[in-house]
Amino acid sequence: MNYKLAAIDLDGTLLNSQNRISEATEAALKRLVEAGVVVAPATARWYQVAVRPFERMGLDVGAITCGGADVRAPGGRVLAEKPLPGEFVPFIADLCDRAGWVTTLSSATRTYRRESELPPWASQAPEWLTPVTHLRDADLAGLLTVIATVKPGDPHLEELEPWAGRVSCHRAVSFQGEEMVTLTAPGVDKGTGLLALCEELGIDPSEAVAIGDSEVDLPMFEVAGLAVAMGNATPEAKAAAAMVTGTAEEDGVAEAIRRIWG
Repeated sequence: MNYKLAAIDLDGTLLNSQNRISEATEAALKRLVEAGVVVAPATARWYQVAVRPFERMGLDVGAITCGGADVRAPGGRVLAEKPLPGEFVPFIADLCDRAGWVTTLSSATRTYRRESELPPWASQAPEWLTPVTHLRDADLAGLLTVIATVKPGDPHLEELEPWAGRVSCHRAVSFQGEEMVTLTAPGVDKGTGLLALCEELGIDPSEAVAIGDSEVDLPMFEVAGLAVAMGNATPEAKAAAAMVTGTAEEDGVAEAIRRIWG
């Protein structure tokens, strides 16, 4: 099969435990782009940070970011944006403040990072990233996604239950073992993001490869012609994949690229 697109999860997939792309994986990605294959990070993270590792490599990539709510072509052209319901925005801002969650809230142009104390790098943050200790004064117009780090059994999570059906809630465990809750508009996930990217680029979804490590990657596994799970993936992700590659520490993405594209 002549696969034309590679949608690759970041944390625990492309990025190792040091939050880096290894030299072997970097070389494999460069070969892939040079061969004309579209590469796209597929992540809950926001666009500006998702493409930064690729910019450092000099690679122009597409992007499925904000959990599928922000989809862009190579070059950054917006293909799809699906914001959270307007009535949900003030509720979630208040909940994050009351719960004290470390939270990232992103629109297409701005990201707020909420922590109980400002981080040491706050004064050096790029213009699109605003560290804050509360969200009551934040401009959250066009909010696309919310990523919260929570503790297992946090009672504040129950307050999200009445929003079921009006907001999509995706849970995953990060490479560092933290529980992450990602909130997007209803029906939005990495699978819908991959479909939007394929449609706009004129690529049949059967010609796409999806590489990931957790349950949040399953929607794009269902859409792509070939699903690849990392060696460190959850049992659910491995069961849904047609191929299992090495772990993030073992350059699993580079191995998958070699096996698929040669």
